Amino acid sequence: MSTQPFATQVVEPEESFDPEIQSFFHDCSKKLDSHHDRYERIIKLSRDITIESKRIIFMLHRVQDDASKIKLTNEAEGKLQLVVNTSWNRLAKELVGQDPHHYLRGYSPGLQEFIEAISFLQFIRDGSLITLEEVQSKLSYGEDLKVPVPVYEYLLGIADLTGELMRLCINAVGRGETQLVFNTCLSLRKVHEALSSLNLGFQRELKRKLQVSRQSLQKVETACYTVRVRGSEIPKELLAAKAVLNDDNPTWNEEYD
Repeated sequence: MSTQPFATQVVEPEESFDPEIQSFFHDCSKKLDSHHDRYERIIKLSRDITIESKRIIFMLHRVQDDASKIKLTNEAEGKLQLVVNTSWNRLAKELVGQDPHHYLRGYSPGLQEFIEAISFLQFIRDGSLITLEEVQSKLSYGEDLKVPVPVYEYLLGIADLTGELMRLCINAVGRGETQLVFNTCLSLRKVHEALSSLNLGFQRELKRKLQVSRQSLQKVETACYTVRVRGSEIPKELLAAKAVLNDDNPTWNEEYD
């Protein structure tokens, strides 16, 4: 029986590959590395924005009277402007010449937290709700230098605002500021009704936040009931605790689909 040697596959050296193909894949590698590096930088900037926005929100909750309101809102505005001039400006430069939708998930958490902070500041200052156009103007530095603010991200940030309005209301109950309690309840109801009327419940994240918004509204309405009906019977120092204890729909320890 005759035997034939097995044919061995000859691997051509790299130098024998088509130079155009090598150049193409080399360019693809450079573009992917550049994309990933830019995405990581944007995520880091978004984290910085989120942290600073949370600090500003906590600071605004320390408002007690007109004097502290002027002082703290001015301080918060200065800090927000610093965030706009530093972190957001750097992020806008990262997006120059790029498709911003490729990086939206990277800066979405920071954008939502920033919208929550700046809308909370405006509400405390004059009781109004910041518009999408006003937010976009804050993050625009020129014709080609800006951070796009999608409508959906704006709505998510406003949905987060309802939780801060609930905390503002409960704190106001404890201080005996009944008028602020009722005004906040009315504003919160309008925001929740407007968000619910958009019929965007199929969006998973917005659906979850609308559930939290509804529970925040219920908590505030319970607080208003406590102030109106039981206010003369309970010392104002205990009204806030009474309003929370009477709420059958707490917003903590909830699970959603």
